[in-house]
Amino acid sequence: MEFQCETDYNLETLTAMAKGLRQTVRKKRSRRTRIFAGIVLVIGLVSTALSIASKEPLRARNLLVPLAMLNVIYASLQEDRLNGRVAKRNVLPGTEHASCVFGEDGYTIKTSVTESRFSYAQIRAVAELPRYLVLALSNNQAQAFDKESLSGGTIEEFRAFLADKTGKPVQQIK
Repeated sequence: MEFQCETDYNLETLTAMAKGLRQTVRKKRSRRTRIFAGIVLVIGLVSTALSIASKEPLRARNLLVPLAMLNVIYASLQEDRLNGRVAKRNVLPGTEHASCVFGEDGYTIKTSVTESRFSYAQIRAVAELPRYLVLALSNNQAQAFDKESLSGGTIEEFRAFLADKTGKPVQQIK
């Protein structure tokens, strides 16, 4: 059985890749980061509350702490989009569009500048988002495939094919 897929690596795709990595191979690291961000926010809230309660005169420090807290909240809520933007800056010219063929022994990705062959054994995790399937190859490398362009079978068949070839379950991500 052979499946084909076409994917444009735009901000939406790269954001999906970041989310897929965060919720699979980076899950423990992400949890630790969020715990650290929560601790920083609690310390900032306590510091701000103490400043207000002591009726200190308004100083730069009193404004910087709430501003830093807002930045931590923003970064936590927009983590995947921010990582997608960083990844977009690192996309090599000519690799913005890729076509992929999944075969029995591995899969091949072709762009206008390169052709790469991958083994299913390289895949550490498989994540399915509403529009994309994300294959995590390492903590910092993933490949996303647009399910809307899939040909050669149904998405259910493709999901079963990937689970069989990789030996990994397809993790559903909202």
